Amino acid sequence: MKKGLINLILLVLVVTNVVLTAILVFAVVPAMNAATDLIGKVAQGIDLEKELKDANSDTISIDKTETFSFAEKITIQLKTDNGQESYAQFQLTLRLNTEDEAYSKYKDKLTANEQLMRAEVNRVVAMYTGDQLLSNTSQAATDVRDALRKLFNETEFIYDVNFSDLVIQER
Repeated sequence: MKKGLINLILLVLVVTNVVLTAILVFAVVPAMNAATDLIGKVAQGIDLEKELKDANSDTISIDKTETFSFAEKITIQLKTDNGQESYAQFQLTLRLNTEDEAYSKYKDKLTANEQLMRAEVNRVVAMYTGDQLLSNTSQAATDVRDALRKLFNETEFIYDVNFSDLVIQER
């Protein structure tokens, strides 16, 4: 009788194990595959975005660029640091990608829109203190470039921005 009872308990456990395995195979595995596919698509999208940024960050040869320099030096009051006022003065030069399709559309409008561009440059550079601007000049130039691109309808014909004759004066 005890052997029969033990065999019956083992049979119930085996059947329960088979049922739970079937539930696992038919319910959990497809959900996991769907999650894996979703993660794969997201990862692929991130890789494509990274490749697109890498393609845009390639250097352009000098014969495919043109420069636009602002008529006058720009003077901007910087963010105060420890209660001291700081001013930055610099000559701003834009490097334009002549092969971008927006170049022909906007190249003649640069001079007419110089005051708008100055306002954007002022807004962006004024967020820096004197020390930050000196130590992060390339980041400030990138921020200015991005703001100017946004001003020209998110186009990328403005390839690069350069600050020359940068002088910081503290009062």
